[in-house]
Amino acid sequence: MKRNDFRLNSYFFVTLVTIVGCFFYALGINLFFVPHHFIAGGFTGIAMIVYYLTGLPIGLTNILLNIPILLLSLRFMGRFYTVITIIGTIAISVLIDLTSFLSSWEGVQNPLVAAISGGVLLGVGCGILYRYNSNSGGLDVIGAIVKKYYNLEIGYVVFALNCLIVAASGLFFSVETTICTLVAMYINANVSGRIVIGFAQRKAAFIVSEKPYEVADSLLRNLRHGATLLYGQGAYTGGDKKILFAIINLTQISRLKWLIRKVDPHAFLFIMNTTDVIGRGFTSPLSRAASLDTDRYRPGPDGTLIPTESWQQELSREERGEPEPTDAHQH
Repeated sequence: MKRNDFRLNSYFFVTLVTIVGCFFYALGINLFFVPHHFIAGGFTGIAMIVYYLTGLPIGLTNILLNIPILLLSLRFMGRFYTVITIIGTIAISVLIDLTSFLSSWEGVQNPLVAAISGGVLLGVGCGILYRYNSNSGGLDVIGAIVKKYYNLEIGYVVFALNCLIVAASGLFFSVETTICTLVAMYINANVSGRIVIGFAQRKAAFIVSEKPYEVADSLLRNLRHGATLLYGQGAYTGGDKKILFAIINLTQISRLKWLIRKVDPHAFLFIMNTTDVIGRGFTSPLSRAASLDTDRYRPGPDGTLIPTESWQQELSREERGEPEPTDAHQH
């Protein structure tokens, strides 16, 4: 019974998210795309081409085009995803037709402004769908299959496939319309990708220093973030190296550089983008020293981290440049 309740709750939540995402998508289509004859891409874009040429409703054509996609979804993505695909396909088709009256509003005359605005709205809608494992049918399903088996971001996969559709639409519409459509699709892909991975993007810092323990100590006590020591070897010298690996926020980069320079001005540092960071001490600072499972620190009266006697001796030995004892415990 509990399992059925959980499944019903999941369907309800994803259905709600799907309707919200499809609503944003429909607004972008009718407010900014249809008045300027832009193409949304995917099967919706094909339905829009049919609409521009014949006048058939976009939503109705979209449902008919998505029937084969449902079979692919059931084959590769499972029953739950297929049910969500059906809900998404129906929701986006119905909402596009229900909000079609908005296409008569010509508040944005500049095609480029319309492309940017529409791309943002479509990106918000798609991002909401992708973030919660939902979709609106069409190429979203193909993009989800590619992500599942090849770990590629859906937004960029769909953008690549959409380029083929836009190239075909160039046979029927002007070059200006085609270019604005590409601009809108690019913005759509970037906005949706940003929503999926989150706006609080983290940075991965790799630090090679002759004083790795001191750098780690400074990082932990000043930035309140955990770090990991990786053991490597210099290719030229053959000497053993300790590489400090840490995850930081964008706003902490300048402070990290300052702390490293203060401890070891000759340290080597490189920083790269990273996403999907999960874990206490990585996504958020270590707020309570008393909860740390470590023999290197103890909580001070004011909650600060104070090195234990053995760890302070290790830091002092490193600061003096003394080699580690051969029988020393490996930290």
